[in-house]
Amino acid sequence: MHNLLASLLGFVLAAGMAHADDSLYARLGGEAGVAQITSEYIDAVASDPAVNQSFEKVNLKRVKKMLVELTCALTGGGCVYSGDDMKIVHKNLKITEREFNALVEALRISLDRHGIAQRDKNALLAILAPMKRDIVEK
Repeated sequence: MHNLLASLLGFVLAAGMAHADDSLYARLGGEAGVAQITSEYIDAVASDPAVNQSFEKVNLKRVKKMLVELTCALTGGGCVYSGDDMKIVHKNLKITEREFNALVEALRISLDRHGIAQRDKNALLAILAPMKRDIVEK
């Protein structure tokens, strides 16, 4: 009977731990996965002369760090975003809809490259989509 109770308790604890770690952040690969995905999509857009005008005079290392922190905070990773809001960060950068869409496409490509499930890609994009109104100026 003791072994049965111990097994049952172990099962319940394991199930609880799996549920607790089932955040979108965890499904994106946690800190390492989010950092790698972020680095890839920012590098892709920053190196594309057709859409990189807003990245010309920014510290890419800081941009990546803040985006990883923001993604963590928004997807259940337990982080607290310490940056400014999106409207302040993007003020006067004159980001166009074309540039915004290029960034979203680069993000999608990176998520695909990392094997992120469609439901998780959709969930992340749904979280990020409302920021468009604070980012796009033209």
